Amino acid sequence: MKKILLLSVLCLAALSAQAQIQSGPWTGEVRETSASILWLSEAPGLAWVELEDGSCHWETFAGRRVFHRLHRVHLEGLKPGEVVRYRVCGQLLKDDSNARNPQFGDTYQGEWHRIRTFDAQAVSCRFSVFNDVHMRTAEYAALAAQVDSAATDFLFLNGDIVSAGNYVADTLVHYAIDPLGNLPAGLPLLFGRGNHEGRGNAVELVADVYPNSTPAPFYYTFRQGPAAFIVFDAGETGRSRSILYSGGPVYDEYLNEQLAWAEQAVREPLFSQAPVKICLLHVPMIDHEDKTDYLLQRWLNQHFMSLLNQAGISLMIGADLHELMWCEKGTMGNSFPIVVNDEINRLDCTCTEGAITVKTYDAKGKLKFERTL
Repeated sequence: MKKILLLSVLCLAALSAQAQIQSGPWTGEVRETSASILWLSEAPGLAWVELEDGSCHWETFAGRRVFHRLHRVHLEGLKPGEVVRYRVCGQLLKDDSNARNPQFGDTYQGEWHRIRTFDAQAVSCRFSVFNDVHMRTAEYAALAAQVDSAATDFLFLNGDIVSAGNYVADTLVHYAIDPLGNLPAGLPLLFGRGNHEGRGNAVELVADVYPNSTPAPFYYTFRQGPAAFIVFDAGETGRSRSILYSGGPVYDEYLNEQLAWAEQAVREPLFSQAPVKICLLHVPMIDHEDKTDYLLQRWLNQHFMSLLNQAGISLMIGADLHELMWCEKGTMGNSFPIVVNDEINRLDCTCTEGAITVKTYDAKGKLKFERTL
């Protein structure tokens, strides 16, 4: 009887935690010595991450614990390739009408998860790419269900996971995070912004869901094993679509800002010394045959290609066009191949010092494309 009562209490506690944790956790901004843990709670409240050693790491801002629904706890001082066992915890806020005496409810504790930091010394790198899902959650979930988490280092969302709108955190998380199930609780989730995630209002919330501190929210470098990555944010695909930005696009300046940054970033040891170098971005840098609306692809090709050729890029992975394309090196001023992943397809890439293998799958698990460099 005591065992039954204890089991009942544990089950009720687990159900209570699930009710208070609306979505997540998921892991973002993972590097060799740091990681961010994120989740969405049902109501605002205090939040912290507990590690296996019993230490607690609070969500804070400028010396204060904060009361949010979308939580982010940044862990630092980790080791390359370290497996970190963690769980998310919190205490929901009941009443904060009196700023000097806020009232809190019961605490909650989530399930235990494990995340591994990146390690430049790893012998291989394997990752999965999703793009152009456009809120089709059933197909997105089917693609994610095929991922072998034990053989994958990270997940990369290469834009247009959601579509244009007046964003709120609940919408972004519901369509972009929830269909991945438990995968992002144990696999780093990285992000490249698509043109649709730049449309509408409150686009800054996208950076809250997929945090990246330096050098900017949507362009950055990182490394895992033999592969170094450079991520760009190309903006919109045609000037005729600027009406979708409520009069607020300044992409010309933004792209030139990235170009200036990239000139230095590709020279940094983290990137320049890697045997494999991969460029990730939503809008591929191709000289598209459509000369009317696809001017951004051509602009990128004309302004970035020389720099990336000199940097020794091994492969570019793009999206946006809703079709599978493979552009051999030399076909448009590129000294590396460019692969464009189709919509509602997953691209799996495995990198070693000697080879890069690319495979794409549809939502039914059918192999659609395979190429080894």
